Amino acid sequence: MRREGGAEVAAPRPERMPPRERALTARACAHAVLQSAPGSGLFVSELLDREFKGGKMRPDDRGLATELVYGCMRMRGTLDWAIEQSAGRPMERISKELRDILRMGMYQLLFLDRIPAYAAVDEAVKLALRHGQRGGEKFVNAVLRNAPLSLADVKFPDRERDPVGYISAARSHPVWLVRRWVERMGEAEAEALCAAGNTPPPLTARVNTIRATRDSLIASLAAEGARAVPNEGHPLAVDIEELPRPLPELAAFRNGLFGIQDVSGMRIADLLEAQRGERIVDLCAGPGGKATALAAAAGDAAELICVDLSPDKAAMVRENARRLGLTSIRCLVGDAREASRIPGLAPADRVLVDAPCSNTGVLRRRPEARWRLDPGDIARLAKAQGALLSAAAAMDRQMACKSP
Repeated sequence: MRREGGAEVAAPRPERMPPRERALTARACAHAVLQSAPGSGLFVSELLDREFKGGKMRPDDRGLATELVYGCMRMRGTLDWAIEQSAGRPMERISKELRDILRMGMYQLLFLDRIPAYAAVDEAVKLALRHGQRGGEKFVNAVLRNAPLSLADVKFPDRERDPVGYISAARSHPVWLVRRWVERMGEAEAEALCAAGNTPPPLTARVNTIRATRDSLIASLAAEGARAVPNEGHPLAVDIEELPRPLPELAAFRNGLFGIQDVSGMRIADLLEAQRGERIVDLCAGPGGKATALAAAAGDAAELICVDLSPDKAAMVRENARRLGLTSIRCLVGDAREASRIPGLAPADRVLVDAPCSNTGVLRRRPEARWRLDPGDIARLAKAQGALLSAAAAMDRQMACKSP
């Protein structure tokens, strides 16, 4: 209450920011992403972008949140092994909310030297007070204070007696996937593949040749305080090694001088050899990285029709094309397996099928994929890929029938 003109009146309540505009801490942001990732159907990169757009965060907090999310996803198998030893119980007997809090705390203790142990434990306890059940904060405190002091102190399965179990726990990959790889390539190569999957990838950009060259892009980024160097894997590839702020805030990004794409994706455009005046169909186009590369390769003078089953991904294709200044792209929502039934799609001079896959070839870029995948998905995805290839082949036959 306060006095006004001799009378007591209720003091106005301080205005509260809308929920999506409140300042987020790094750990609260990371916890939200880790909690929503399993059932979202989205990659953690997309979930992080959503959190960053919705909450006010300092650049250093964004960096820590990103490190925690990707670190916990990459090393989840190892973290769970260490947590179970410290807790004296399997992860299945720990609540879903506390599992991710413990993983974040354990990751800081075992992998991040710059964060003091007391700070990692204290912040985990605070999160448990907000998100866990009553008494959960005491459990989190006890588990993390009893945690191994380093990776060398974690007791992994015996390598000689249980090589699959050892690789799974020490290299943080599902047992079934490790067993599959060991059977196909041997223990040493399987372990090396798992270790490679835990290596953070570079942030690689593809020059938009409609608006820039590699040299001019590097200069534009440098003018904004970003450090970029040529990637020798492709003449249009640039590795961005230092960023002063998030990508969407860079003028070079907003002005469409580049798109984010791995070198392997850039090579797809080279293989297709898109030409001016051709009619090209991308049957699984979202979010649009390969489609925009094809459009640029043809000097934005081909007719490029993009198809995606997801309206959201189709919208991403349109937005990427708009930002990059590419006018030759048209996007349709539809099931590419039924391409022959999509009006105006066939015939085509060239057809690209970037079919839905297991993502086991890009686990360092998408570490969450290893925990979402199960053995049955392999056969299901193969069936879908076959249907997409059949649809693409039918379009090619239609083109052959129309040729003089």
